[in-house]
Amino acid sequence: MPIRMVDDPNDQDNNDDGSGGGGNTVGGGGGGLFNLLPLIIGLLFRKPALLLVVLAIGGFVFLKNGCSGMSSMQDVAQLATGGILDPKEFDKAQVYEGLDESKNELPEAVSLLKYAPKRLNQGHQGSCVAWSSAYGARTILQAVSTGEDPNQLAFSPSFLYNQIGLSGCQGSYIIRAMENMTQVGAVPFNEFPYDENDCSRQPDGSLKQAAQQFRMKGFNRLTDGESTRGLNLHAIKEHLAKDAPVVIGMMVGGSFMQEMAGKEVWEPNSDDYTMMGFGGHAICVIGYDDRKEGGAFQIMNSWGSDWGVNGVAWVKYKDFRRFVREAYGLNPLQKTGDAVVDHLSCSIGLVDANTKAYLPLQLAAGNLFETSSPIKKGTGFKIEVKNNTDCYVYVLGMETDGSSYVLFPYPSKDDPTKTKFSPYCGITGYRLFPKGMKLMADSIGNKDYMAVVMSKEPMNVFDLNKAVNQNQSLGFEAAVNKAVKRESVAGIRFTSDGKIMSFETPVTDKNAVACIVAIDKQ
Repeated sequence: MPIRMVDDPNDQDNNDDGSGGGGNTVGGGGGGLFNLLPLIIGLLFRKPALLLVVLAIGGFVFLKNGCSGMSSMQDVAQLATGGILDPKEFDKAQVYEGLDESKNELPEAVSLLKYAPKRLNQGHQGSCVAWSSAYGARTILQAVSTGEDPNQLAFSPSFLYNQIGLSGCQGSYIIRAMENMTQVGAVPFNEFPYDENDCSRQPDGSLKQAAQQFRMKGFNRLTDGESTRGLNLHAIKEHLAKDAPVVIGMMVGGSFMQEMAGKEVWEPNSDDYTMMGFGGHAICVIGYDDRKEGGAFQIMNSWGSDWGVNGVAWVKYKDFRRFVREAYGLNPLQKTGDAVVDHLSCSIGLVDANTKAYLPLQLAAGNLFETSSPIKKGTGFKIEVKNNTDCYVYVLGMETDGSSYVLFPYPSKDDPTKTKFSPYCGITGYRLFPKGMKLMADSIGNKDYMAVVMSKEPMNVFDLNKAVNQNQSLGFEAAVNKAVKRESVAGIRFTSDGKIMSFETPVTDKNAVACIVAIDKQ
């Protein structure tokens, strides 16, 4: 009777090459030193005199690259960092559900450089999180949306950093920046000027009020699934292709700090790969090029125009996977002059996990669709959703006892009453649910039910599921419709072409649409 989610061997993650990308390193200093601990401990047992040498080196490493990232070396003395990389903090962000790569072709190269403000230097303050997030990414979002000169509308890093910075001006977490820019907003650079010697000055109430007009729509973490380890490079490219920048937390040091003047591409040396003495640094990703050096991301730094080429450089995909620990995608903004989106448009289909063919669907009545002919029990399939406008997507299933349960956003493995995934589909296109898994028609009974709910405003999927279960006696179809009735758009015309079901409707004070799917099986 119920739809089960099982592993799909034909849809396994291929983004993570095991080279360490993702939030697996706590803090910003010491980097690869911990990778050498087994070797060091073994040497100490054989040669105790080495202890003094190890302590001296360790002290130098941690003092040189703590949260501020200040280096005692002459040529990098002014290169501060400040990105504190903690998997527990990264884990707090909801995971972006990416597009179906087979149906959403991306351009070979994208660059948002023309929307980026001139590259300035954060000085010795550990405020890279604010420079990459507010001055970099948020400015780019606004410039893309309005078409204005980014140097005229650049946002203040101090307005952000002074609210989220840790004690002593020595860094912050990227997620704090994302949350602040979503909840509080941003102000132009000249309304809260940057002072590398002061992070204690706080914006007053009137400035915070003014910042609200520049609140961003939201953000997601760009990882492969629930784990913080594997970064989703395709998801990063999806954002950039939709003119949405990405903020990353990266382990830096060595040649990245010392030898990048005038260089277009970072070429790590063998010492860099040990990450000895590396620290966390936040950077804005502004482009990619699949043809450059076998594929590379374009990054905008906050160390002035002398670093790289005018403050910009390229990091090859393989090195990006190796050194980057966190990636946050910003939700795109509507472009000025585009028609205001006042409708909800969507198509939904069931795709056989093996043959990739659509399972035929027909409109039964109202918002109820059913398979044109029974499918074989044990058939694996996925739900394909194509949205033409930004929206939120939720999927429910009916359990053996007739109760409802959540299929998407995927319930957490640790706590099925919570989710780490975002229902927001701001990057429009085709999506296949579930990623890396498939839905299976089990051997119980002869009919399964699912519901796909789409809305322009966010809903709590667990509250929705609870409301459906409170009306379980009505039957699944009626219970779902009653649960969304308060927000449901009336008078929708649903259609089916024999393969997919579709609808398009204006959105006023009501903003949700529910589709029920009955799957006959034998």
